[in-house]
Formats: sequence, C-alpha cells, structure tokens
Amino acid sequence: MNSYQSVWEDDETNRKVELLVNYSQSDAGVTIDDITPTKVTFLDPATKAAIRSIGVWTKTGRSMLVKQFRAAGRFAALEQEITALGLAGTGA
Repeated sequence: MNSYQSVWEDDETNRKVELLVNYSQSDAGVTIDDITPTKVTFLDPATKAAIRSIGVWTKTGRSMLVKQFRAAGRFAALEQEITALGLAGTGA
C-alpha cells in the first residue's frame, strides 16, 4: 500500500482539509483504500488568508470530513490526481 498527502480546498466552507490517502494500484488503475483527514485550516472568506488550524483527532470528525469530501465529488478527482502525478506503481 502506498501513501499520498493531499489538500482539499473546500471553497464553500472556506477551509482547507489536509488528507492522508492510502492507495493501491492494480491493472485497473488506482484504488483508494483509506482517507484520513489530519488537519483543517479555516480561511478568511474575503482574503483567503488562514485564520486558524486544528488537528482532526476523533474518529467522528474524520468520518464526517470523509463523507463531506465524497459528497463534494472529490473522490474520483483524487484518484485521477494520484495517477496523473505518476505516483501509482512507483512505491512513493
């Protein structure tokens, strides 16, 4: 299993969510096995400057953020991002 760090820029809620993504590669392509949100940075809506950041420590918080990530339609884009960066199959 390989790991990849990504940032989900959620413009609707003015935040950035840092994600640790565990994925595997098969002949069919990249499969995301697990997504773990690790940090949320809240942004000023006018300037987009960071206001504050918090760690995501609870199972409930992580689950909620993953559900929101999926609902935002970002799951398939993340698989494509990993493939496009050439990480699949490199052991990175």
